[in-house]
Amino acid sequence: MHRPAYAPGVRTKRELSSGEWAVLALLCERPAHGYAIAAAMGPEGEIGQIWALGQPLTYRALQVLQRLELVVVAGEKAGVGAPRRTELKATGKARRAVAAWLVEPVQRPRDLRSQLLLKLAFLRRLGSSPAPLLRAQREVLERRLAELVEEQERASETLADVLRWRAISAEAGLRFVDELLAREAGAGQA
Repeated sequence: MHRPAYAPGVRTKRELSSGEWAVLALLCERPAHGYAIAAAMGPEGEIGQIWALGQPLTYRALQVLQRLELVVVAGEKAGVGAPRRTELKATGKARRAVAAWLVEPVQRPRDLRSQLLLKLAFLRRLGSSPAPLLRAQREVLERRLAELVEEQERASETLADVLRWRAISAEAGLRFVDELLAREAGAGQA
């Protein structure tokens, strides 16, 4: 029997949200309980500064990840002045998914702010060079920019404005990626 890639009743799309990817990547680093994940995902947390999730949304993400069998219960630990905490850990399937996600370039320039920055943060936390991701991202942005310029030439005036906005966003993304690649190249020579 074919089983869907998502849990029925939980979502209608197959891919994870940026917040769900971030929660999953944190659990791939080490097992943790929901409160610790929520703290990392809060506005003051290292990851939350890129993509913040409130505590309810963090716990919702954990439920989704459990239903998708990407996260399992690792055990329980006594809380200090708090009830026992359920510790969760990432499955092998989750680790493979996160490893693939971390090197996959972002397809839409509008998602660079969230997805690319998350991927860069997690690659750095792992001690991995972001250069392969950045080179792949550069190729995607160059291709998308060329498409946008071509589309502008055929578009109505109103749509041309939208496409120009998207092209400028892609150009800014390219500049950002080029700066990071230059920094990586400089760090490799030091």
